[in-house]
Amino acid sequence: MISRTSRTLGGALISLTFLLATTLTQSSFAQDNSAGRYRPEGRQIGFAAAREFDERLFEVRTYDPVVNVAEFASATIFYPLTLSFDAPNGAIAFAPGYRASKDNYEWWGPALASLGYVVMIMDTNAPDSSLDDRKQALIAAVEFLKNENNNSDSPLNNKIDSNKIAIMGHSMGAGGALEAAVELGDTIKAVIPLTPYCCEPGQPYAGDLSALTVPTLIIASAEDTVAPPADHARMLYDAIPASTTKVYMEFATGSHNLPANGGPDLQTLGMASLAFLKVHLDGRENLASYIDDDMEADMAAKFSSYLTNP
Repeated sequence: MISRTSRTLGGALISLTFLLATTLTQSSFAQDNSAGRYRPEGRQIGFAAAREFDERLFEVRTYDPVVNVAEFASATIFYPLTLSFDAPNGAIAFAPGYRASKDNYEWWGPALASLGYVVMIMDTNAPDSSLDDRKQALIAAVEFLKNENNNSDSPLNNKIDSNKIAIMGHSMGAGGALEAAVELGDTIKAVIPLTPYCCEPGQPYAGDLSALTVPTLIIASAEDTVAPPADHARMLYDAIPASTTKVYMEFATGSHNLPANGGPDLQTLGMASLAFLKVHLDGRENLASYIDDDMEADMAAKFSSYLTNP
């Protein structure tokens, strides 16, 4: 007869073996970020948002997938460390601006992944890729994330909810995000263009957002001299149908690189984006008050224009 002590010890050894195997398997895919792989301000913003929104705070890991698609060159994926019984996570694909790289936006990864999102920030095939190239890259990135969810060799296997995907971008990547959102339709749940550049370099606007139905948060800066809001962000906001849920946040200060690493008010930018994502990807309607236009005076003073519809 096997004693209860033997059975308990045997069970413990089996559990320990399983834990070690799981740890080794995960470490072969993902890097532990405790050594400072990502920018700390992103994690700090995620921590603040979790506390303010009363949301669960996740540890964050990174993963550099093998990219075997034609539309973009490489990517870094930030993802929340979840338990085996946790529900799959929402996911976000992010396209850089003209002549920028994914490294210019590192803070977004830990900020968003800390609250439970898989975040893929990509590099385009060339720094000067066109707006249409960035549109196509984002469309391919959405499909890439879905494939990662079905890839048994990926740490994201069965970790992504394909019904909760959003896209983001900066500058020309933001213009591409709007165009991609039109084509992707209801296969995504939100789009966040950051200081968007409307068109191909030096060319007039030739897009059409009349079919855009995806909830949209456009973030701009009144001091942007690269993409002045009247000719870019605000014009794009006005081109979105009145029937579409949309928000326009125009900061009173800040350059075109407002959303990049080192921006002047990443805390406000991150909190607003997280609230918008939580509402439209996860149905946290209680957070809608964080992105409406009925705000306290100290917050309102940050913006030169703030529009919502509805």
